[in-house]
Amino acid sequence: MLKVGDLMHTQADIPAVVESAPLSEALLEMSAKKLGMTAVVDGENRISGIFTDGDLRRLLTKTHDLRTTPIADVMTRRCTTATPDMLAAEALAVMERKKINGLLVADEQGRLVGALNMHDLLRSGIV
Repeated sequence: MLKVGDLMHTQADIPAVVESAPLSEALLEMSAKKLGMTAVVDGENRISGIFTDGDLRRLLTKTHDLRTTPIADVMTRRCTTATPDMLAAEALAVMERKKINGLLVADEQGRLVGALNMHDLLRSGIV
């Protein structure tokens, strides 16, 4: 049985910015890593939130300066996460139930260790 840890993006492939980063930096990170999201982390790499393509679309209906707005002001704070030992099928069920396309992966202390999106599950044959 496949686990999230077998499929997730790790280390330099994880899209992530610090809480103080401007929105523009988050958008560049999302574009570079191509997962449709970026994690927002604190100084100890604990997940503070997430910013997704959907968040960006909703944000475009409001007035924000992309260069100066801190990502912490526009991120989703209480994001759903997975653990590396979670079954991939469980992660899929969570994504379907929450109607989301990606999950950040956290260790027991809430530190960012990976990222997973629906395309990873499709490539694995889970979907």
